[in-house]
Amino acid sequence: MLLFLGRALTAPLISFHNTGKALANAQRAAGLQVTCSPAASTRPAFAFGVNVWYMQRELNRVTEAYPGATPGAQVPLAA
Repeated sequence: MLLFLGRALTAPLISFHNTGKALANAQRAAGLQVTCSPAASTRPAFAFGVNVWYMQRELNRVTEAYPGATPGAQVPLAA
């Protein structure tokens, strides 16, 4: 039973950590200062799911870097 419970808690935390890394890479590719950290994406999960709000806020910063871009349009990435 503890084995299954451990997996049920560990898998989402790993997913949040990996999503934080992906958001940081997206910010870097957009030429923004990287403000998202994988650890900060994981820790707030214990506070009523605040991490989802944090990750969405960080993702919104990337989309705001391309004003006027339509969904599905190709955008230039910073080198």
